[in-house]
Amino acid sequence: MTSPTSQMLPDEPIFKKLIENGRSNPNVIFQDSSCGVDATYPQLLHDIVSLRHRLYEWLPPSLFDENGRIKEENPYILIVAPANYEFVVASLAVLAIGAALVPLAPAILPEEALYFSQRCRSKLMLVSSPCLPLASEIEQHAQANSDHKLNIRPIASGLRCWEGEATFLGHSLLSEDDFGIDERMTVAASRPSLILFTSGTTGPPKGVVHTRSFFYFGYGTSNADVFLTHRPVHWIGGLRSTINLVANGTRQEVVASSAPAIWGRIREGGVTMLCCVIPMWWSLMRHYRDVINPLPENEKEAYLQGMRALRVARVGGAMPLPSLLQFWREEIGIPLELTYGCTETGGPGFMTDSQTDRSVERCLGQPEDGVVTRFSEGDYGEIFLKTRFLFSHYLDDVEATKAAFTDDGFFKTGDYVSRHGNEYIFEGRTSTDFVRFHGFKIPVLEVETQLAQLPSVAEACVVSIPDKDASTRVGAIVRLSDGFEHENLLSIRTALADKLLYYKLPTALRVLGHGEQIPSVWSGKVARRKVSELFFPVSDSGNLPAEVELWDIKDKELNGGPKKAWDWAGLQGC
Repeated sequence: MTSPTSQMLPDEPIFKKLIENGRSNPNVIFQDSSCGVDATYPQLLHDIVSLRHRLYEWLPPSLFDENGRIKEENPYILIVAPANYEFVVASLAVLAIGAALVPLAPAILPEEALYFSQRCRSKLMLVSSPCLPLASEIEQHAQANSDHKLNIRPIASGLRCWEGEATFLGHSLLSEDDFGIDERMTVAASRPSLILFTSGTTGPPKGVVHTRSFFYFGYGTSNADVFLTHRPVHWIGGLRSTINLVANGTRQEVVASSAPAIWGRIREGGVTMLCCVIPMWWSLMRHYRDVINPLPENEKEAYLQGMRALRVARVGGAMPLPSLLQFWREEIGIPLELTYGCTETGGPGFMTDSQTDRSVERCLGQPEDGVVTRFSEGDYGEIFLKTRFLFSHYLDDVEATKAAFTDDGFFKTGDYVSRHGNEYIFEGRTSTDFVRFHGFKIPVLEVETQLAQLPSVAEACVVSIPDKDASTRVGAIVRLSDGFEHENLLSIRTALADKLLYYKLPTALRVLGHGEQIPSVWSGKVARRKVSELFFPVSDSGNLPAEVELWDIKDKELNGGPKKAWDWAGLQGC
C-alpha cells in the first residue's frame, strides 16, 4: 500500500498537470481571504498530501487495496463546504486516494445530509470551517435517527500548519520538485469521481455520477487569467471551474457572492473572467443602476473599465431574457457569452461567441469542441448530446439511466432546439416549457419573451395549467410596472396580438401582489411546476382561484378572435 507519508500522487492527468504547473508557475494560484490563504502550488500540493494522510487514518484500512486505492464498492466521501480553499484541497485529496467526492450545500439540513450519506453508503464527511456548527447538528441528527455510522471530520484539521515554520509530518515544507507521480497508483477512467445531486421532476434528487475522466480536461484558460470564484460548488458550474482552473494554472480569487463584492473587486482591475448565473447578472445590473451609475463620472469610470477589461463574461444556468443581454451589451459594453449544459452533460454543450448573431433571441451558439449533437427529427426537435464530460449513470437507478440515453448512447436533454444555418436556437423544455392547448404545442419562452417586453409588465412568467376543455391553457403571471395598475387580461392580449399568433395568447392571468415572488432555483431557472401549484392551484371541481382572470376559450371568434392567417396554425377546429 502507498505510504501515507508519500509525496507521490496518482498517475492521472489532473495530478500530472498540478505537478507540471507547480514547476513552472511560482505565483499565487488560489487567493481566499475567508481561509486566510494565498496558496502557491507547493502549498497546495503539500496540503493535498497532508489531508490524504489524514484520510488514510480516518477511514478503515479494509476500504483500501494494496496500492492505497479506495475499493470501488464504497468510493464516496461527502464534502460540506462553500467555494473556498478547503474545498479545493479536500476534493483533490479525495481524488488522490481513488475516491469520489460528493459536494453538499453549506446550508443543507441535517436530515438531508443523512439521507445523502445513506444513499451513497458513505463512511466519511469532510466539513469546511464555516460549516462546523452545521456538522454538529448533522452528527446529533444521525446519532438520534439512524444506525448509519458517519465519521465527520474538519478539513482544516488535515492541513499543514500555516504559522511559523511549515512542516509536513515533522519535515520542512516541500518544494514542487519533491512531488511526483506513482505509476503503480493508477485509477481506471471509468471509475466514479463525483456525484452531484440534482432535483428530479418527481421524487427525491437524482445522484448524477461522473467518471474520473470528468477531471481530465481543462477549462480554456491560461496562467495569465484571473477568475472570480463565488458560485456554489455543489452545482456543476461552480465545481467544474473551481477544480479545473487549479489544474489549468489559472489564478482564482474567492469573493462573496454579492453584487457589491463582485463590483468592488472588478473596480480594482486585473480580473479577466467572470461567470455568473442569471440572478447574479440581474443583481449586478441593479447595483450598477442604483449605486454606481449615480456616482461622479471619474468614480463610475473605474467600475466600467474593470468590467470592460473582462476577456470572458459568461452566463449559464438557464435562458436569460433578451433585456438582460441587451443591458450588458449596450449599456455596459460587454456581450455576455451564453453557455448551455446541465449536470448530466458535465459542462457546456453549446456556447455563444463573438461570431454569434446577437440579434437572434434564445440563440445557443454552436456546439463546443468534442460535443456531438443530433435531433430527434431533422433540424428540429429534442436535442441529443454526447460530450467528453458526459455522466455515466444515475446512482442506484438503472431504469432512469436507461431512459436518459438513446440506443446509440446520446443523452436525451429534454430540451427542444432548432437549427438555423450554423446557429442553434433554444425552443424550450419538452416537459414544462410547452403548453398543450387543444391540438397545439405552444413554447412558453416565446410567449414569456413577448410578454416581458410590454411596457406594462415588469416581470413575467408563463406556465401550463390544467383546463377542463383544452387539456391545458397558457397561464401568465405578471408583475405590473408602475402606472399600469389597471391592466387586465384583455389589455395584455390586445398588446400581444400583433406579436403572437392567436392560439398562443395567454388565457389565464395572475397579477403578483406586493411581496409575492416567482419561485426559482439557485441557477435562475424558474420552478414552473411550483409556479403552477402556487398561483394556479386547481380545485377538485377543476376551478382556479378567484385571483386568476380567465379568458373564454370556448368562443374562438368573439372578443378579439382570429384576425390574420395562421392565427390557429391552419388547424382550426382542434
